[in-house]
Amino acid sequence: MEIIWTHEAERQLTAVTDYYLQTVGRTEAGSVARRIVDAVARLTESPHAGKFLVKRGQAYREVLVPPFIKVIYRTVGNKLMVVAVWDCRRDAVEAS
Repeated sequence: MEIIWTHEAERQLTAVTDYYLQTVGRTEAGSVARRIVDAVARLTESPHAGKFLVKRGQAYREVLVPPFIKVIYRTVGNKLMVVAVWDCRRDAVEAS
């Protein structure tokens, strides 16, 4: 299964990493980024492992990456599309 990161998801991953870099330092920022990328990689083996988002019109799913990150994705054929990376502690308006 091929992983595709949307431009927005890549931007959000960078923003989350930068936020951790500024607030808790380089080591934790790197650790969080690795956990996110590793969680997405594991989804290629089990793409339906994430919780189904009922309110979405298309088959979007979410997976939580401890401690506070949510990755939203969907599958299209043999592709896993990462559409959002979200730090659940941050306000939706602040992150956009």
